[in-house]
Amino acid sequence: MEGSVQQFVERMGLLCEREGMPRGAGRLFGLLLVSDRAYSLDELTESLQASKASVSTNARMLESLGLIERVSSLGDRRDFYRVGDDPWERMLRVAQGRWADMIQVFEEAQASFPATRRVGCERLASAARFHRLLVERVDGLIQSWREHRRRRTDDAA
Repeated sequence: MEGSVQQFVERMGLLCEREGMPRGAGRLFGLLLVSDRAYSLDELTESLQASKASVSTNARMLESLGLIERVSSLGDRRDFYRVGDDPWERMLRVAQGRWADMIQVFEEAQASFPATRRVGCERLASAARFHRLLVERVDGLIQSWREHRRRRTDDAA
């Protein structure tokens, strides 16, 4: 791996670690983000100098967040991983689903709490409103992102 790529991969590891993710997940995402092909688990293990278990666990986590995707190759039983064409929209859709789940939890808890839990109920209502706003605004954000991408494609043509 070239020095500049290695430096980027390491910086992504640190950045993601600051955001509460495992450093290895950030390193894995960094490598795949700047790669033009899919990698097998063995190739990722070698490139990142990490254990197969760590790479596998981090790949599953990144896949669940919508940041990478697992693909297959005809005639090969191994899984391969890559960053898809637009991980940012998928990432937002995954987050939107999590926020919708949180709204449900907040609202169910608020409805079941006794009246003596007024402060808690107010906080839950506020949390539900906040997350509802996030869910609603993501659609507009994604639409803006699509328009931005379309303009960039038109400008390049």
